[in-house]
Parts: sequence; structure tokens; C-alpha cells
Amino acid sequence: MWAVRSLGACTRRLCARLQRVSKSVYGRWITLKPAQLLTCGFLSYVVLGTVLLSLPLARQTPVPVIDNLFNVVSAISTTGLTTVSVPDSYSFFGEFILLVLFQLGGIGYMTTTSFIILARGHPLSNARIGVFNAGFSLPAGFHVARFIRHIVIFSLVIEAVGATLLYLEFRSYRVVQPLWSAVFHSVSAFATAGFSLNNSSLEDFRASGIVNLTIGALCYLGAIGFIVLQDAYLAARYRGHRITFTSKVILIITGLVLVVEMPLFLVCEPSLRAMPIRERIYGAFFQIMAASTTSGFNSIPIGKLSAASLTLIVVAMVIGASPSGTGGGIKTTSLSVLLGIAASTLRARSNITFFRHQIPAHRVATAVASATLYACVLTVGVFLLSLTEKQDYLKLVFETASALGTVGLSTGITGALTSVGKGIVAAIMFIGRIGPLTLGFALMRSACEDASHVETDLAT
Repeated sequence: MWAVRSLGACTRRLCARLQRVSKSVYGRWITLKPAQLLTCGFLSYVVLGTVLLSLPLARQTPVPVIDNLFNVVSAISTTGLTTVSVPDSYSFFGEFILLVLFQLGGIGYMTTTSFIILARGHPLSNARIGVFNAGFSLPAGFHVARFIRHIVIFSLVIEAVGATLLYLEFRSYRVVQPLWSAVFHSVSAFATAGFSLNNSSLEDFRASGIVNLTIGALCYLGAIGFIVLQDAYLAARYRGHRITFTSKVILIITGLVLVVEMPLFLVCEPSLRAMPIRERIYGAFFQIMAASTTSGFNSIPIGKLSAASLTLIVVAMVIGASPSGTGGGIKTTSLSVLLGIAASTLRARSNITFFRHQIPAHRVATAVASATLYACVLTVGVFLLSLTEKQDYLKLVFETASALGTVGLSTGITGALTSVGKGIVAAIMFIGRIGPLTLGFALMRSACEDASHVETDLAT
């Protein structure tokens, strides 16, 4: 009897202590600023994903924890770099976990939870809207609740159409489990994740126009961002709606990268010359597309590319995708600001303009800070990998740029990295996903009140 009372008293004390701890944790959580919540949210996904991917049910062969952690960070950051073979190492459950992670990483953890709240008929709190604005850069006039609904709807519809087209082509190629492969690659492409169920990515389909164009369309739709998709939807539905200047900049810079780099890649890459002309065009388009959208698929072996071609890809990876999209990089809007600064400086003008549109000073400062921090992280990453890895320098630069840009292309050295090297690359991928500027705000608590405002300025 005494033992029962003692056990009951211990249980009550334990419950009371857990309740105090949970209240303390909740109290600290709600006081976090938008950039801090955004960072902690992605970290929580990394922890949960690593636990799930380490379960025996998720693996076909033994996989070290460091590799599971690396692949989870790669998935949640929509990068696509992997240290082990996904189809050979993970079961269907493991592959499904990776798909869920890069889907969540693509649309954002706040989008998912906010959509559930809205679906239940509840309004979004001001704090949640602030966190959402820290993750997605919305131009003036965009309604957050409607934008969240459209993100989920756009994602599901686009991925379903892509999966249907890929299924028909994969079935004609006699791919194993064509439906699952089509769904996996469709979601991976739209999330610009670059994960594939083929050890050679999409090299076996480089002659397929349907695969090249479908994957390319999915990647571009994901990379240009939900701002442009929302803008296009409103313009099609309402006659008086005009596409915002942000959308115009995104489309112009995205198209400019492809128009400039694709012909150069086509001319400079020796490995394309032995291919039929159609495959050459597909190969040049696909690799520049994969680099600029930071999707990370490849239809030709990256490890065999020339130094000139690797340089073109690195430039495309650094520029990256667009705000509110699923890709990484310094973003097309930041590049437009930098180009505006250069043009205005050369013309000896004090006002910074881009396509005759004046850019406010605080947005210029934000873009410069973002690009500067990006360059600093890239430099430090290359330096650290140069200390830990015995690899060719250009390959280390390429690997670092791919990780920071959340691209996923590799010259083949990812699996050969040391444990320390894997940890460095995983950290770089994480920084690339949340953004160096957002991480800076998260670490500098006093600056976090302005994080949402500054991140929003990046898009407009």
C-alpha cells in the first residue's frame, strides 16, 4: 500500500514538473521572433525526419546516422545531395518520408500548419502572419490567407498534372513502379528538390522530350515562386488585375539566365558533341534549367563536364531561383537590384533603378546585405571543405555552391566526404534553405523585429 502511495506521489510530482517545463518551453517559443521561429521550425523537421529515417522500417540496408541526417537536411532544404543511393538504401517507407520532407521544405512548414488552421475556419494570428512573411516575400496587396490556400492548391494541381505526364512516359520506358516513380519525381521537381529514384538521376531519359519538358516545366513553376503563380491566376481571373513589377523582374531574370547560358553551354561542352543534335539541345537546356531553378537533376554526367561548363553551372546556381519559390540562391530579385546598382553607378546616377523602376534605398541595402552574407558563407564553406577533404578545388567549390544554393548537383564527391565534411555540407544546405540573412536575424535577437519587414522587401 505504501509503495502504491509513493508511486502515485512520484507520478504527480513528475507530471507537475513536466507541466512547468512545457509551460516554460511554450513561453519561450511564443516570444521568439519570426526569423527565429522559421529557423527552429526547420530544425524540428530535421530532428523528426532523422528519427523516422533511422527506423528499421525505413531502410533496406544499414545506413549510418550521419548519412540519414545528411539526407534529411538535403530533403528539407530541397537540395538533393545524397551520400547513399536512395533506391538501394531506403524502403518505400523511407522514400515516402523523403518525399514528405522535401514537399514540406518546398512549400514551407508555416504554410502547412496555416492551411490547416484556415481549413478549420479559424483566423491566422498576427504572430503567425509575421512568421509567414519571414519565409515568403509578398508584394503589397497580397492577402496572406488567400495566398496560403492558393499555394496548397497550386502545388497539388501542378504536381498531379506532372505526375500524370511522367507516368505515361515512364510506363513506355518500362520503369519499375512507374506510378510511384512519377509521383516522386513530380513532387521532387516542383519542390526543386532533385531527389531521384534512379542512381543516374534522369540520364536514361535525356532523349525523351516529354521527360525533359515536363521536369523542366515543373522546376520552373516551382522556382519562379508562388508570387508569380498567384499573379498569373489573378490576371487570368480578373480583367483589371495587372502583373506586379516583382513578377516581371522574376520572369525577366529567369529567362535571361537561360537565354545567355544555354547557348554558351551548348558550344563549350565537349561531351555534347558526340550526341545527336536533339539530345544536345535537350542536354544544354536541362542542365542550365536544373542549375538556375536549383532543382539538381541531371541528364548528363556532371563529373565529366569541362571546367567552363562547371563555371556556367556555378553562376546559375549562385543566382538561383526567386522569392517565395522552392529554390535557393541569392534570388533573381536580389540580382536585379545588384544590376541596378551597377548600371546606376556607371551612369553616375544617385538613384538606383531597374527597367526604369526606382528601387528604394532600404531594399537596395537588403539585397546587398543578402548577397554579401551569401558570398561570405560560400567562401567559408569552401575554405572548411578544403581543410577536411582531399578533393580537386573546383569540385569543392562546385559542391559548396550546390549545397548553399540548395541545388543538389554534384561532380560525384558527396558520398566520399568525411564525416566532418558531411556535417559541414549539411550545415551549408540548412543555411541555404532558410537564407543567410534570415539566419543572421535569428542569431541577432535585437534585429529580429525587422526580419519580416526586410525579407518582404527582398521581393518588392
